[in-house]
Amino acid sequence: MNERNGIAISSNEVNGYPFYSWAGLRVVQASQGASVVELEVKRHHRGGGGTEAINGGIVAYMFDGLLGVAVRSAWPPSVSGQVTISLNIQYLRMLKAEKTVTGRAQITRMGTSTVFVEGQIFDETGTSCAKCVGIYKLFGVRNSSAP
Repeated sequence: MNERNGIAISSNEVNGYPFYSWAGLRVVQASQGASVVELEVKRHHRGGGGTEAINGGIVAYMFDGLLGVAVRSAWPPSVSGQVTISLNIQYLRMLKAEKTVTGRAQITRMGTSTVFVEGQIFDETGTSCAKCVGIYKLFGVRNSSAP
């Protein structure tokens, strides 16, 4: 279980979301604005640069989940949702892996409605292959008495 402002959140809860399970992503840790996500590499993830490397589109998808769950882990009680505003990805080298790719993310700045977060994705040797800066918009809980 991970803690989010005193509310326990299990990795199973997040891993049960189709966004993660469909792609083969697994949230290992998400707590206090930081996250670790793994991708179990399958044949359909390959094809980057016409090689056996992981496709760049898969890397982008992984970053959105990786950074997004870091943001979600830091929601104050007044937040009910979030959306991605931008992802700025730098592909540093081909991402090659036989079985597992790992990503790590950390919030760098959090306002009341906007969150900035950074992440990296590593190959099986621990080499950073891509990095990303993301911006996320937070939405507050709706007041049920509002028109």
